[in-house]
Amino acid sequence: MFTFIYMLVYLLLTAISTAFESQLFQILFALFSLGVIIPNLSITARRLHDAGHSGWWQIAPFIGLVFAGIGVVQASSTLSLLAGIALTFALAIVLLVFLVKPSDEDNQYGTKPQP
Repeated sequence: MFTFIYMLVYLLLTAISTAFESQLFQILFALFSLGVIIPNLSITARRLHDAGHSGWWQIAPFIGLVFAGIGVVQASSTLSLLAGIALTFALAIVLLVFLVKPSDEDNQYGTKPQP
């Protein structure tokens, strides 16, 4: 439910910000984005725990961004940039699989959640 409400507010603020091109709505959008970081991390960690994985897996896609950033800084290193982007997508897919995988049994983080 949190994600659904988050997406509705996000889409609404994006539409208003784009339509009116007002700095006020861009500031509200930035404050909203900052305000939901902690709850979003918490919910994702809880879901990863339900599936039997560490909550730290949610930072995995950012590892690829580090390599992509190195590729951008070193303008001659196109290979590093492409490898970083590929690694980001690969780790994001792994994270997605972990998030949608059903909880089969109890694990080290607790009992299997009831549907």
